[in-house]
Amino acid sequence: MNIKRIIAIAAAAAMLALSAACGSNTASSSSSEPKADTTSPTGYYSDDIIAAVDGPQLMFSNVEAAAGETAEVSLFVSGAANKWTMCGLHITYGKDLEPVMSDAAQSMVEFDLGDASKRSSGSVCMLWESGLPKELTDNDLGSIFFTEIFDGDKGGDGEIVKFYFKVPEKAKKGTVYPIGIYYMPPTDERSDMFIGTDGDKSREKYAFQNWTGGSITVK
Repeated sequence: MNIKRIIAIAAAAAMLALSAACGSNTASSSSSEPKADTTSPTGYYSDDIIAAVDGPQLMFSNVEAAAGETAEVSLFVSGAANKWTMCGLHITYGKDLEPVMSDAAQSMVEFDLGDASKRSSGSVCMLWESGLPKELTDNDLGSIFFTEIFDGDKGGDGEIVKFYFKVPEKAKKGTVYPIGIYYMPPTDERSDMFIGTDGDKSREKYAFQNWTGGSITVK
């Protein structure tokens, strides 16, 4: 196995485990309908860092799928070509959606890399199964964790990755499931990131403060 892929998998496992440990709540809700107007928190919680005037713009696609179908949701980036070497992102989704798994026993989520990731050295995506923070459970959101690494600043612009979500069989027409990012602020052990080899936190802060959410609408 490629050494960079080993590093990425190890990083993902460690970051996901630490993320789960940060929250004491597990996902639960008595509501059978997702909150269509809800997006995940957008904050980047370091007041010591001033965001750049511009930087990477992360954005999700808006797609439609019928009840029982599998929807394909893409994450794109612009303004980052040859300026990023690694990302670690908690992707949020309406909790009634079901991420398609590549290995359920290992919590591994299926995904396909896009053009922005064509020079990736390693990538992995895992389901965040328990210990979700209150900010997510209160808003009926689940989360998956995606991480990717490059050998230098070889991350491109365009589609980073595509995820697959099964729409509930009984989903009502017009229901909107939000897709977004939940930023996990840094600790000594880990941090969510979208960073280049220069370690420019001001551009990273811009990325986490200015992402654009997507959605899956039941047709």
